[in-house]
Amino acid sequence: MIDLKLNPELIGLLQQKRGYFPAYHMNKEHWSSVILNDETDFAELKNLIDDSYQITNS
Repeated sequence: MIDLKLNPELIGLLQQKRGYFPAYHMNKEHWSSVILNDETDFAELKNLIDDSYQITNS
């Protein structure tokens, strides 16, 4: 599992997909948890990690 800080609107869309959840013990409005398994779209995950990095690094 990985926690990512993302745009709140994007979080709402992602959580409609399998494997995305409100982040455990984090601000649920800005953070999302992603389960890493054989169903994970790693190309999409890479983009989300990049987005999260940009948000937290600014």
